[in-house]
Amino acid sequence: MAEPAPKFDARLEEGVRYFEQMLQLMPDDRVTLEFLAVAYDQLGEVEKGKKTVVSLANLLLKQGDLAAAAGLLPRLENIDTDEAKILVLKIRRLTAPSPELVPETPKPLTPAELAAEETQAAVDSEVALVELLWSNGVIASEEDAMRLRDQIVSTPSGGAVFLVSALAILEKENLELCEKCLAFLADRFGTPPVPVAPFERNADILGRFPAETLRIRGIVPFARIGEVALVALINPADEKLRERLSEVMKCRFYVTLPSAAEAWLGAAFPGGAPP
Repeated sequence: MAEPAPKFDARLEEGVRYFEQMLQLMPDDRVTLEFLAVAYDQLGEVEKGKKTVVSLANLLLKQGDLAAAAGLLPRLENIDTDEAKILVLKIRRLTAPSPELVPETPKPLTPAELAAEETQAAVDSEVALVELLWSNGVIASEEDAMRLRDQIVSTPSGGAVFLVSALAILEKENLELCEKCLAFLADRFGTPPVPVAPFERNADILGRFPAETLRIRGIVPFARIGEVALVALINPADEKLRERLSEVMKCRFYVTLPSAAEAWLGAAFPGGAPP
């Protein structure tokens, strides 16, 4: 009888090793701690996960982010150590109850209107991305940059939902250059690369963001830690997009390959339907 396939993609373990090395260099790096707290759960590394959650809670208190610290309470309450119990008491004491503020809900657009609007915003954003990559020498050929720009500008915006991404085009034509662009973006915008394939789809997180926006922009909200969503992007250079996502819920951003984002979203929205 053949042995069952491993439950988790080996790329996740590689990602964990990378962030563990980062943690040795920067033990108070919040992005790294948040990712590891989720990844250890995915890998079944229970004790490492508990230790990471405790470290993250201490860091959040040190930074004064009480809302994020309060989001860790359910996990801290399940950790049977003195340090975790003390953290629970401290967070409860520092977190004063307050009425939940509900932002005013704008008049919703129809799916076709949202798709058309999002597509046009994506086209503008991707053209700006090509300019950024070319001006910084990441795309060295002006001809390649102009050809890529022209392909993006010619994108139809009639209300259909499909991925709009300069790097998705580039990945199919020149994977090495696409990976070089992602490495530049990861360093420029502080968004480490992550493998998203091993992470299960969470309907609660997905349901908070417009499905059309996720699919057109290649946005993967792959996990959450407390009240923080861990979100992989194809184009982290779009500051307005990151601000929009952060208005829905607090986000920590990463980058991933366009094909990985498209595959993950395709499984999340089979047939184009929301989960």
